[in-house]
Amino acid sequence: MRPILFSLGPLHLYSFGLTVALGVFLSLILMIRVARRDQFPQSVNDVYDLVFVTVLGGFAGARLFYIVQNWEEYAPNPWKIFAFWEGGIIFYGGVAGALAALFVFSRWRKISFLKVLDFLIPFEALTHAFGRVGCFLNGCCYGKVCHLPWAVTFPDVPEPRHPTQIYEALFNLGLFLYLSRRYKQKHFPGEISTVYFMFYAVWRFLIEFLRADNPIWNFLTWNQWQSLALFLVAAILFLKSRKS
Repeated sequence: MRPILFSLGPLHLYSFGLTVALGVFLSLILMIRVARRDQFPQSVNDVYDLVFVTVLGGFAGARLFYIVQNWEEYAPNPWKIFAFWEGGIIFYGGVAGALAALFVFSRWRKISFLKVLDFLIPFEALTHAFGRVGCFLNGCCYGKVCHLPWAVTFPDVPEPRHPTQIYEALFNLGLFLYLSRRYKQKHFPGEISTVYFMFYAVWRFLIEFLRADNPIWNFLTWNQWQSLALFLVAAILFLKSRKS
C-alpha cells in the first residue's frame, strides 16, 4: 500500500487525496462535454459551480458522518478532525451533504433539482470509483479474511483480505458507463438519479457482508440499514416520478 506517494520535506502527496482529485478532474472534463452536447447546464461556469457545491457539500457530509461514528477516535485528539488527507469519510454522509448542498443551490439558481441531479449523478459514480482506488492505496476499507488468488495482505493486518475497495471501484465504473448511456436516451426527471441510488443501495448492502471494518447493529451493519432505507426511498421516488 502507498498512503503517501512521495514526500518533499514536510510536504506529502497522499494517494487518497490524489485519486479523488483525479476523479473530480476527469468528471469535470466529461461533464463539460455533456453540457455542450445537451445545452444543459447552459454554460461552463454553471458546471464549475455545480461541481464546487457538490464536492464541498459531499466532503463535509462524508467527514461529519465519519467523525460522529468514530468519535472515540477523535475525542482525545480533536485536531485530527481536520486531517482529511489521512482518509476517514463515509459515503452515505457524502451523499446527504451533496444532496443538501445541491438542493439549496438549485433553489437559489431557480433550476430543476431533479434535472441537475440526473446530470451529475453518473459522474458521482465515476469519482467514487477513483476514491475507492484511493482507499485501496491507503490500506483502509478492506474486507474479511480471504484466501482466493486475488486476496491482498494489508499493512498491520495479519491475514490476506478481500480487496473490497477494488470490487467497489469496478462496480462504480460499470455503473458510470451504464448511467451515462441511459442519460443519452429519453428519460423522465429523476430517473437517472433514482436508478443510481437503487443500484448502489443493493450493491452496498451485499458488499457489506465482505467488509471487515463496520460495526454491527441488530445483525446488520449501519451501512446495510442505510442501504435498505435508501433503496426504499429511491424506489418510491422512481415510481412517483415515472407516473408524473
